Amino acid sequence: MQTEVSTNTNLVVFNTEGIMRDMRELIPLYAKAGIRHLDLNFCEMLNPGSPLNEEEKSAEYIGKLMNLKEEYGLTFVQSHAPYPARGMVMDERMKSMILKSMHYSEVLGVDHIVIHPEGKSIEGNVELFEELLDRYDGNITIALENMESKEEIYHSSELLEIISHFPGRMGICFDIGHANVTHLDIPKEIEAYGENLIGTHIADNDGNGDQHLLPWMGNIDWKKAMDAFRKYYRGYINYEAMFYSRTKSIREENEVIELAIELHRRLISL
Repeated sequence: MQTEVSTNTNLVVFNTEGIMRDMRELIPLYAKAGIRHLDLNFCEMLNPGSPLNEEEKSAEYIGKLMNLKEEYGLTFVQSHAPYPARGMVMDERMKSMILKSMHYSEVLGVDHIVIHPEGKSIEGNVELFEELLDRYDGNITIALENMESKEEIYHSSELLEIISHFPGRMGICFDIGHANVTHLDIPKEIEAYGENLIGTHIADNDGNGDQHLLPWMGNIDWKKAMDAFRKYYRGYINYEAMFYSRTKSIREENEVIELAIELHRRLISL
């Protein structure tokens, strides 16, 4: 298990003022605070007018991320693809965005990209990922994420069945918050994934909703979780805890980042 701090680029994307910024503005905040390992949030592509959806503007955007990577000596440890949200469906437009995010990620040196399963059907998801991998001209690995509802793909047995059809092309991103909401035995899930576990989403909640809080702000047993990660996982303990900052002013973002760093140190010390 890697011990350095890692976070999704959305850690302080929200604030009480409602000021929205993209990765080009957020990455320097984390880098200046000493965070050198980042999970690129290509869910930005869902935002109206995102430059990542336009050929010329996207090239400039990706070039800026590459420059930031070199300037601050960053590692982009994983990325997150867009997904159907706010009434969207897995149509051709959504598939096109996912494929673009896979390309952007590979250009930026990302090893694996997190993609949500769609619906509850294992067969349907096998067909979906077969199509995406057939259409994608590249080598990036897909990290399939466990979902937050039992009406979706949420259990290790389901995810492992899907990725078994794509040896060497797919692994697992374990979202510990989702596992808490679906009341799974977290250490057993981590053990079940074993060597297939290639990424994480780390956030806390009270078990009643996917609240995306920092550790010890919910009821997850972090000692048991970290013991399992240490035994079965080789990658980064990577935050996806963007909702804590929703209650904070943009003027407090540095304090939020520093708190996240300190709590990450506590996690690693368990």
